[in-house]
Amino acid sequence: MGLASATTVRRKRLSEGVESLGVRYWRNFAVEDLMRDLTALIDELVLDAWQQHLGAHSDVALYAVGGYGRCEMHPGSDIDLLVLAARPEKLREPIEDFLRDVFDLNVEVGHSVRDVKSCLQQAKDDITVATALLERRFMAGDRRLAKKLENKLQPDRIGSAEDFFRAKYFEQTTRHANYLDTDYNLEPNVKTSPGGLRDIHTALWVCLRQFATADPKQLVQLGVLTELEGKWLMEGRRFLWWVRFGLHLIAKRKEDQLRFAHQRELAQRLGFVDTDAKPGVESFMHHYYRHVLALTEVNDIIIQFFREHSDRPRRDKIETVSDDFVLRNKHIECKSPTIFRDNPASLLEMFVLIAHREDVVGVSASTIRLIRESLNLIDENYRQNPKHTQLFMRLLKAPYKVVTQLTRMRRYGVLARYIPEFGQIVGQMQHDLFHIYTVDAHTMMVIGNMRRFRYPEAKTQTPLAHHCVNNLPKPELLYIAGLYHDIGKGRGGDHSELGAVDARAFCLRHELNTSDTDMVCWLVEKHLYMSTVSQHQDIYDPEVVHEFAKEVRSEMRLNYLYALTVADINATNPTLWNSWRASLLRHLYNETMKALESGLASLPDRADAIRACQERALEQLTDSDTTFSKGAVQSLWSNLGEDFFLRHPPAHVATLTSRLLTQSAESEVFVHIDDTPSQSAGEGATLIYLMLQDRPGVFAAIAATLSRLNLSIVDASIHTSTSGQCFNALTVLDQDGEALASQSELRHRICAELGHTLGGSTLNIDSQERRISRQLKELTWPTEVRVTTQNDTTTISVLAADRPGLLALLGLLFVEMNLTLQSARITTLGERVEDIFVVRTTTGEALTNTEDMYTLQHTIRQRLDNELGKTIGT
Repeated sequence: MGLASATTVRRKRLSEGVESLGVRYWRNFAVEDLMRDLTALIDELVLDAWQQHLGAHSDVALYAVGGYGRCEMHPGSDIDLLVLAARPEKLREPIEDFLRDVFDLNVEVGHSVRDVKSCLQQAKDDITVATALLERRFMAGDRRLAKKLENKLQPDRIGSAEDFFRAKYFEQTTRHANYLDTDYNLEPNVKTSPGGLRDIHTALWVCLRQFATADPKQLVQLGVLTELEGKWLMEGRRFLWWVRFGLHLIAKRKEDQLRFAHQRELAQRLGFVDTDAKPGVESFMHHYYRHVLALTEVNDIIIQFFREHSDRPRRDKIETVSDDFVLRNKHIECKSPTIFRDNPASLLEMFVLIAHREDVVGVSASTIRLIRESLNLIDENYRQNPKHTQLFMRLLKAPYKVVTQLTRMRRYGVLARYIPEFGQIVGQMQHDLFHIYTVDAHTMMVIGNMRRFRYPEAKTQTPLAHHCVNNLPKPELLYIAGLYHDIGKGRGGDHSELGAVDARAFCLRHELNTSDTDMVCWLVEKHLYMSTVSQHQDIYDPEVVHEFAKEVRSEMRLNYLYALTVADINATNPTLWNSWRASLLRHLYNETMKALESGLASLPDRADAIRACQERALEQLTDSDTTFSKGAVQSLWSNLGEDFFLRHPPAHVATLTSRLLTQSAESEVFVHIDDTPSQSAGEGATLIYLMLQDRPGVFAAIAATLSRLNLSIVDASIHTSTSGQCFNALTVLDQDGEALASQSELRHRICAELGHTLGGSTLNIDSQERRISRQLKELTWPTEVRVTTQNDTTTISVLAADRPGLLALLGLLFVEMNLTLQSARITTLGERVEDIFVVRTTTGEALTNTEDMYTLQHTIRQRLDNELGKTIGT
């Protein structure tokens, strides 16, 4: 058989073998058997090539290393080989021929060719090589040469166990930092994310180096792992093997990142079905994160065990901190293995003690194990015991690292036992780009943000939140609300209402008074209220503010709600918090404070507010000794719309009026850029004012121009007068979510391009092609459109996947449907937008015909979905 023929046969044999294994996988065969059979198949093909090229030679041996050495093979895994030769240069040609044939299997191959001396030297110099050689598996060749390697690679010849541990621990911490130290990622890497297979490998490598075994059962017998930890390790590892095997089959290549599309397909093919409470993919990922959390615990306990021994001083420094605990080398430790059984309250007291000291580094490995073994003590009687509820409240009131202790309680299983409803959200993920953390991880981050608002640096970063938190009479009520605000998710129904019911039960159990209980429950039920009002209603309308103030009722409740809102937004998705959202919330807060101070008995009058602004602006124009007549000013104002006077202070109105009256005669298109007033560096946005004669496609052309400049429209007020004058006040941010205050060159360019686009005889509505993220392509939500008519206007609400040029496309659709845009409110939530447009027909009327409203709704939905589908297909 010729060389080419042999290669073809091997390649075909591998392809058919993987296909057969795939069939068995989808029929739910044990993944251990599949990996073993795949390893055996690859061994057969590799050894066939070895025999062909090197079988007749002495002084050469073949080893499988890495995952191949462990027999941990998946359909897309690398084949890692070590060719050991007494004199590699003498066998250069047959070794190259052998490796060429292995490469020709069309799989990734990692290989090294070394003699015994270089193996030892490389192992000393490179921790990666040392690790790979730890898991070497002899496959073929000269056993005398292999024996020499075994003799040379004795553990004490390649460094101490302590040095090996420190190097692997450094590798792990560096890798975890790349994932922001969170084991909850939207699209986790099955292999390298925290809690993934590499964490299992790391833990077992240090055990292999120290105890000469990486078998979980033997590690349990040696006392390195408890039976429960051994069970977690074996079940979690089996689950990740199972997921990775299926992931490689679906991707038809090596793919370790669990992308959205793969999550959905795996969930569906593995039998996770949709329910009323949650989609099947969320159930699958919930299962995934539960295993990851358990594996993280096993990794932590082994790492902590080795840290205590490798970093142990010659003489332990021990300090008694209570009747039950000591501090050994800054790690808290039980005085006796029966502490928790003898005094169950100490399961909570330990965390309280740590939260009242700044010098505690962590919890000893032995104590962590005792905690987990004692979790059964936390039952309903335990939860109802006043001594225990008082301890938990003391923890929430403690001065130091409260969130760290709550996180430890979550990791050790204490929090889920003490608050059973919290256990239901552990590992609960939502399959979208808006919520990028699991519910339990998000909850810890919310409370962490609340704690950070107290610190001096928050006075600069989040000044209003800093003010609110430091003026709360009982901050612990805020933390309880944070703990419960999302606890109802994943059950079906309104999670805010479900959470409020659970929060009330918690408050009653912990003997909070009626007023405090009502405060917590109100915060949980209304935790989305302030962000919803600020983003979806006209907060410049005094009537909207009045209704909001009526619900809030007091400055104290406003402070609590603002702090919870900002903490929640920042912990949901870092991209959600930008300068514009900060400005909206501050404005709503300030206007509500004014309403509360003035009293809620009298209903504010929108017309009075507009009139007062105009009168003061007119006074300022007169005082500035301008030549503008009152008639000219009022004529101009009739073209600006009422919203302009509600949204701007009199001084701003006077300044812009002066500019409009001066420049409108000189140019057909008026363009002016200003910045919203801000009270801190992290607030504000840029305002673009345009005034021109209206014509079809104006808004689409404006949106397209700004899109080409990488600007996002976050708010829009559009008013078209009876004379056909169109006045636009657009609020924009740059691609980093910031105002353009210091970007003078960009501001000039905006004015020039808008003037050029809108002043031409033909409007340019082409948006620049901008890359759509893969995640957005894989998470294509169907567009939701709602059309309603009230009085003389029609409101169109659009909930859709964001994409470049979306507003320009909508603007064109309005032109096609013979609609004139009156105003717009743009809200971006992660990769989704919630836009509200107020429109009229070209004759100035609202849509009243039901069939016309349905046609409009259906056309927008179909066009947006088709447009995104075409984009995805390119």
